[in-house]
Amino acid sequence: VTVATPSSVNDVLEAKLLEAMTLPLPETKARTLSRSGLDRVAAFIQARTAIAIGPGLSTHPETVELVQSLMKYLDRPSVLDADALNALTGRVSLLIECQTPPILTPHPGEMARLEVDATTQSVNADRIGTARRFARERGVFVVLKGARTVIARPDGLVAICPTGNPGMATAGTGDVLTGMIVGLLAQGVPAWDAACAATYFHGSAGDMAAQQLGQASMLASDLIAQIPYALQRPKTIERH
Repeated sequence: VTVATPSSVNDVLEAKLLEAMTLPLPETKARTLSRSGLDRVAAFIQARTAIAIGPGLSTHPETVELVQSLMKYLDRPSVLDADALNALTGRVSLLIECQTPPILTPHPGEMARLEVDATTQSVNADRIGTARRFARERGVFVVLKGARTVIARPDGLVAICPTGNPGMATAGTGDVLTGMIVGLLAQGVPAWDAACAATYFHGSAGDMAAQQLGQASMLASDLIAQIPYALQRPKTIERH
C-alpha cells in the first residue's frame, strides 16, 4: 500500500503508518494536494494495480481540479469516495472519461450531490432505485452506504448487504470500507465481487465490534480490529 500525501504531512505519515509506503506530492498553501502534481500522480497510477481516491483529500479548488483531471487516467480498478465524490459535484459527466468503471461509495448526502435535483431525503426514500439508476446511467458501480447498504452495477443488478449497525455511523468507517474494497481489487478480485464482499465483511466487523463495545462507543479503529475475525464468517447477500 502506498499513500499519496501532501509533502508537509509525509514525515508524520511515515512515523504513524509503518505498514505503508508514502508518496509526497506538491501541495497548496492550505497543505492539500496541488494540481501541479498531476503528472506525478498519473505516473503513480500507471505503476499500481488498483487506486482509491478521496479520503482525507479536501475540497480546496486546486485539489478539486486535480481529482477532475485524474478521471481520464483511471484505466484500472478504482474506488472514488468522500472528497473525490464531492469534486464531481456538477461534473458527473467526467465519469465517462474513466477507461475502467470505478466503484463509487457515497453516503446519501454525497449521492444527492451527484444526482440532479436530488436531496438526501429523496435518496433515502428510494435507495435501491437511486443506486441502480445512477449505476446504469453512468456505467459505474455504486455502493450506497447506510442502513442496509445497496450495491449496484452497470447492468442494473443490485445487492443489499444484511450486515452493519447504527454504531458504524462514525468518522472513518467509510474510509475503512474504501480500503477494504481497493485491497480486494488489488488482489485481482472483480469489481462487483470486491464491492459486495468488502461491504459484507465491513458490516460484519462493525457488528462484532458493537457486540463487544456497544454501538455508542464504537470507533473506526475498533472496526478495523475485528476485520480478521469477520473474514472467517460465511457471506450471504441478497440480490435483486
